Amino acid sequence: MEKILFGVVGRIIAGDDASSYVKVVDDAENTGGFLILTSNRPDMITGFDNWVETKEAVGSFFAESNWEVDWKIGG
Repeated sequence: MEKILFGVVGRIIAGDDASSYVKVVDDAENTGGFLILTSNRPDMITGFDNWVETKEAVGSFFAESNWEVDWKIGG
């Protein structure tokens, strides 16, 4: 499994939502888990969010979505 970066915007280059952007936020302080944000914009102003409880669940979410992410988008 590829490394998942937290707090960094990446571009989904393969799998569900290919060509969209993703950002994983550690939101333990507020919700007790992690937000997985997706957007068609690299600034993440609009989009969708999903919530999972653990870092392991983040990995499972990425695996189920068949995501391959380019974390070096420079934007």
